[in-house]
Amino acid sequence: MNFSDLRAILQYVPQFRGSTFVIALDGAVIESPDFSDILLDVAVLRSLNIKVVLVHGAAAQIAALGEKRAVTLSNNDGTGVTNEATLEVSIDAISRLSNAVMQSLTTVKLKAATANAIHAHPAGIINGIDAGLTGTIERIDAGVLQGFLEQDILPVVPPLGFDADGRTLRVNSDAVAREVATALDAAKILFISTDDPREPISDDRQFSSESALAFVENAADLPPGLASKLNHGANATRNGVTRVHLIGCSSDDALLAELFSNEGVGVMIYSDDYQQIRQASLADVDELYLLIHRAMEEDQLVTRSRAEILHQIDDYIVMEVDGNVVGCVAVHFYPEENKAELACLFVKKGHTDQGYGRALVSAAIAEAKETRASEIFALSTQAAGYLEREGFERVDDLNALPESRRDKWKENGRNALLLIRPA
Repeated sequence: MNFSDLRAILQYVPQFRGSTFVIALDGAVIESPDFSDILLDVAVLRSLNIKVVLVHGAAAQIAALGEKRAVTLSNNDGTGVTNEATLEVSIDAISRLSNAVMQSLTTVKLKAATANAIHAHPAGIINGIDAGLTGTIERIDAGVLQGFLEQDILPVVPPLGFDADGRTLRVNSDAVAREVATALDAAKILFISTDDPREPISDDRQFSSESALAFVENAADLPPGLASKLNHGANATRNGVTRVHLIGCSSDDALLAELFSNEGVGVMIYSDDYQQIRQASLADVDELYLLIHRAMEEDQLVTRSRAEILHQIDDYIVMEVDGNVVGCVAVHFYPEENKAELACLFVKKGHTDQGYGRALVSAAIAEAKETRASEIFALSTQAAGYLEREGFERVDDLNALPESRRDKWKENGRNALLLIRPA
């Protein structure tokens, strides 16, 4: 880790302190070799004064116990029909698993308690079929969970609900995580599974709640577990949970890497403006200077002092991700020639290949149009090929530059290429 990594981590600590996170583990994760590392990560979160509620599934354990007892299961994830035999196997498997989780939490010095906080009723007839002993969650007893959290006890919530008559019902753990997070006004849900959620999703790694639901509806051959998490995650963000993260447990330091970096290692669903392009303000001057200074050291950008950035701050546009500036571009207008210059285009290392550069160029072109410039030009030493893909063309005649800009080009000695496109 270098110091810039540490700075990035420290940006998040004040945001998270005092928040509540719901961590939802698939049953298979608990039996994986990565489980011990996840518990250590949970201990780190608790040390930062982050409240954690642990929800776990048990589909893998129910399937294994059903096979051992030669019981044909009606379903093992709490989404289909649950008959008497399946419920008996489910209760035994879930109880054993909850006890194992409690023991494991003890090894990392975390106090924990299981909670019967799920009030449910039978799901009834679904698509013409009686769901039997499968439950629908009515409400979460938030007071019980809050009571544990206030005593510095980590609540462990298994996927079992109870109806008004005290009858036990099988419920789906993804739905439990959503309802618990909503009831506790949690800041985040972190769904952790053994499969990497990025592989079936490929290009998109950040979804708004609406785009996540649309993706599930239109995607072909999406694994059922992933579809469930996207659906429940999207609905959680609609109900007040700010962010939902889907993580594969096999990634190195998956939980902390997802939480304490802008881009993360998983898939995210958000309810607020996770990323935005906006005009720079005076509050951005120092961050812009640090950002640009790194590029100047690598000779990617022409030298700019803090005073110069401050003087021209109204010309700058920034890309902000999770409240942090990760890229910038400037648009300088030359009214005497009715031309605009695209300058200072830069995206932080670690944030490339996310489409941020293209978005910044588009914003710069839109800004040039606002000024009614006839054309927009750029002088570049290393980004010429990239700008050509965005519609710029190389021009050899430097007389196409505004006179004042031509003089600066001669002075700096960088021999930058001139590229122009209509505004």
